[in-house]
Amino acid sequence: MTEAVTKQVTRIRRALVKAATDPTERARYLRTARSKTTTRVKQALPRKLRGDLELPAAHLPDGPVNRPGLRVAVLLDPFSELAFRYEWDQVAPTPANWRSEFTARRPDLFFAESAWRGNDGSWRLAMTGSSGPSQDLRDLLDWCREHGVPTVFWNKEDPPNYDRFIATARLFDHVFTVDADRLPDYRRDLGHDRVQLLPFGAQPRVHTPVRPKGFEPHRYDIAFAGSYFRDKHPERREQMDAMLPVAQKYGLHIFSRMQGEDERYQFPTQFQKNIVGTLPYPQMLAAAPAYKLFLNVNSVTLSPTMCARRLFELSAAQAPIVSGPAASIEPVFGDTVPVVTDRAEAETRIGVLMRHPELRDRQALLAHRRVFAGHLYRHRVDQVLETVGLPVQPRRRRISAVVPTMRPDQVDHVLATVAAQVHPDVELVLLTHGFAADEPALRARAEELGLEHLVVREIDAAVTLGAMMNVGAEAASGDYLAKMDDDNHYAPHYLSDLVNAFDYSEAQVVGKWAHFVHLRSTGATLLRFGHKEHRYVDLVQGGTLLMPVDVAREVGFKDLPRRVDTTFLDKVRARGGRVYSADRFNFVSVREGSPDGHTWSITDDQVLTRSSQLLFFGDPLAHATV
Repeated sequence: MTEAVTKQVTRIRRALVKAATDPTERARYLRTARSKTTTRVKQALPRKLRGDLELPAAHLPDGPVNRPGLRVAVLLDPFSELAFRYEWDQVAPTPANWRSEFTARRPDLFFAESAWRGNDGSWRLAMTGSSGPSQDLRDLLDWCREHGVPTVFWNKEDPPNYDRFIATARLFDHVFTVDADRLPDYRRDLGHDRVQLLPFGAQPRVHTPVRPKGFEPHRYDIAFAGSYFRDKHPERREQMDAMLPVAQKYGLHIFSRMQGEDERYQFPTQFQKNIVGTLPYPQMLAAAPAYKLFLNVNSVTLSPTMCARRLFELSAAQAPIVSGPAASIEPVFGDTVPVVTDRAEAETRIGVLMRHPELRDRQALLAHRRVFAGHLYRHRVDQVLETVGLPVQPRRRRISAVVPTMRPDQVDHVLATVAAQVHPDVELVLLTHGFAADEPALRARAEELGLEHLVVREIDAAVTLGAMMNVGAEAASGDYLAKMDDDNHYAPHYLSDLVNAFDYSEAQVVGKWAHFVHLRSTGATLLRFGHKEHRYVDLVQGGTLLMPVDVAREVGFKDLPRRVDTTFLDKVRARGGRVYSADRFNFVSVREGSPDGHTWSITDDQVLTRSSQLLFFGDPLAHATV
């Protein structure tokens, strides 16, 4: 035995003797042993994705931002940093560089959230702990006060961490919270009324329903992303215990945020086989199209306003959700996010949605519509800017519906269809092809229907459809131009849903390539190109084109009697533009028995032989409308 080995054995023997006789040393030894054992367990669990899991790559778009020129300094955790970066010109100062950054170019606003490791960890524990609020943060806020920069603190950790951040909140000009029940507490503790509610929201640039090219959606069943809290949040744990065993029966993938870390946050043994790894936040967002259903649980259940941010984000991405209970869900989402309170309800609701994809798609669209109506970060930022006295630019989204018609008997149908649209600012540009319109009667009928904006142009019968569309584009006063047909069905949410696609797609034209077709001769309703939803495509149905009016004017329609839509889209793509196909709902292309009168001359039998699925016979409107 060498001298070195002999010394090592002696040290081990002494350590064992000391551990056996000294209580303090024995406790230390046991802690070390447990730590090493836990480390071995952690290393055995999957931190990388399971090898057979195929998920789309994350894509985080570059600008543009919604308010260019508005320079905002932020102190945010990664989720919020990504959510707000598309709303303004965002800078993320550190304790080391904030003074030089602000001196070089003064920010218009300093916006900070209740961050644990803000701005990539550079402000770690600057708001909490024994040192919080840190002197660096105090100095930054003093500078803002001296230079007239308004400061905003957003506590997204309310209600459970109210006490941990209240000292920081006192230093800011304005305070926002996700929990309405905390508003009286803030007013009492801060001694002022500059306190408002600001819930979570969604950022359509990253919380998007767009499906990646070549990726088959819904290839997996159910996903849950989060952690299992063994020792706290008992209501959350009960929700998981109700839903996860049910989800296991269908195929459950768990993305564990704390996999391989503290054993208090590890999933019980029965769920270990469902853990497929850990995903960074951008990759988790990209995974939304891969699953038929997502599960949500809530740590905060009694707040009337504190909704989990994943509810907004998944809904914006049109991903169906089943959630555990929380008082905040119904006021925000109504019945578009089903809530289950126990195992029996989970069995029923999860079972129904897994069995019926049609129901999943409709539920997802309704939740998506709710979020876009008032729960985007665009809405949240407008509220903040208005509160602190910075200008809020009104968003103008007038849509000019350009409708050419050579059939006087269809004019009333056109007026009623456009008047029924729920989008708040719609103009009808009616192009009468080869007949004179009784304009006073048209305007009276439009007023009766509630259609405020009407433009009428009489077009000679010799003018081609393409040339007519160019006349319509020049006559339009809207920001967007919608090419609509005189005989198709457009449900009330058609325009409002479709224009939202410009918020999340990178397209110059949006429309519907997946769409319903109704054959009047037989009463049959088909679904054409059902696999082309939420995708960038070459073509969309000719009666569904929607584009910025500048695109319509710059690209222009060819002076042709037919193939006007196809050639227009060809020109858009030749210029580097993209065409996006949204969902299949709220539009029906109606075909008469004879191809005469249609610019697309094709018989019903020929339609049936193309890429289509016969769905049912009867009235198509109830089925198509969501």
